[in-house]
Amino acid sequence: MNRDYDSRSADKFVVRLPDGLRQAIEQCALDDDRSMNSVFVQAVRQYLDVTNRQQVLLEALASAAQASTAGGSNV
Repeated sequence: MNRDYDSRSADKFVVRLPDGLRQAIEQCALDDDRSMNSVFVQAVRQYLDVTNRQQVLLEALASAAQASTAGGSNV
């Protein structure tokens, strides 16, 4: 971890969690000997990464489909 990082000056905001999610995060943190915050941050990062990958794949598929129709391929 960056030694210059100060959690007191980090961005903060309140998140409303559905029933049971806080307990699930807490249990995961206990099981992995981590903080609830680190579990939550990792989950958000993974979600954003997957969302980004999906967008890249969809764009590649759309581009390939457009290239194949523009090429006049008769299959």
